[in-house]
Amino acid sequence: MKKAIVLVMTFITAISLAGCTLGQSKKSSNAQSFSNNSLKAKNFQLKITKTTVIPAGETGNEFGKKPIFAIWYTIKNTSNKKVTPVSAASVLHAYQPAKSKKRLIAAPLPDEKLASSYKVNIKKNHSAKGSMAWNLYDTKSPIKIYGVKYGTNQTIGIRTYSIK
Repeated sequence: MKKAIVLVMTFITAISLAGCTLGQSKKSSNAQSFSNNSLKAKNFQLKITKTTVIPAGETGNEFGKKPIFAIWYTIKNTSNKKVTPVSAASVLHAYQPAKSKKRLIAAPLPDEKLASSYKVNIKKNHSAKGSMAWNLYDTKSPIKIYGVKYGTNQTIGIRTYSIK
């Protein structure tokens, strides 16, 4: 009788461990990543659609004293959590020169047409457009954009952009 109970308990434990392993493989498919202008975060996906340098005084940087590096993106809510176009700022960090760790300071939004939608909550499986910018240290050094894990500073990918 004791052997039968031990055998049943061993069988249940083996099945439980197999279930944990299956759950872990599902988690890895939900991993956060950043490559080829696409970022997958915990609650949303982001696709960078355009980048440019805007000199001080030009449209999109009218009141700036330095040139800015601007990006435009599409952000899609993949969860039931609150996601807005501003959520991108929590997972993208910019550095220049690309070889250093000199983090760029955020600049005012470069696209006034999108400003009214920045605080709008995006429904699950819906998308919205957004833009963001950083003040540049110079107009020659490349910029590195680090994708970071949502809620942390752990790097999940890096993309280098040349200034043209």
